[in-house]
Amino acid sequence: MSRPTPSASAFTRDPVSELLTSGARALLGRAYAAPGRWVYTRLADPSPEHRAHFAALGIDVDGPDNAPRRGGRGLEAHTRWARGFVRALYYQHLWYSRPGGRGWRTAKAATERRAGALQVTVGAHRPALGVIPAGRMVGVILHPGGRPARNAAAAAPAAYTGNGPAAAQPSRRDW
Repeated sequence: MSRPTPSASAFTRDPVSELLTSGARALLGRAYAAPGRWVYTRLADPSPEHRAHFAALGIDVDGPDNAPRRGGRGLEAHTRWARGFVRALYYQHLWYSRPGGRGWRTAKAATERRAGALQVTVGAHRPALGVIPAGRMVGVILHPGGRPARNAAAAAPAAYTGNGPAAAQPSRRDW
């Protein structure tokens, strides 16, 4: 009996997360420099150009976070735009970061990074403040390996991942 061939979308990244890669790397770099401490950034709202581009792909970046959470627990990214940023954070952390915060790989690693546990939080929408754009506060903490990482993982809900069950099922993706 032969296995079904996965669709092409089973191997593609979320296009929103691809766009937000550089911002994810910048925030992760600060988290790697301060292990065990929360670091924050303001994720600016999508521009009209971003909205139009992603609408043409069938993605409503202002729509609700579409990653279901088992039992209503887990990360609430609030919007599809913020969920894309969370996916970018986890993807870069798992596949392109070098342990110890020593820069970025130029090619995807052969296996997922196992050092340190990344935790992300997405806050409520905030209005513009001077030169700081309107958007959501996003916090990241890197728990060092060993006991702190195990404790953080044990405290997190089972569905606490950057992608969630919907992204694991290509037929339910909006990309």
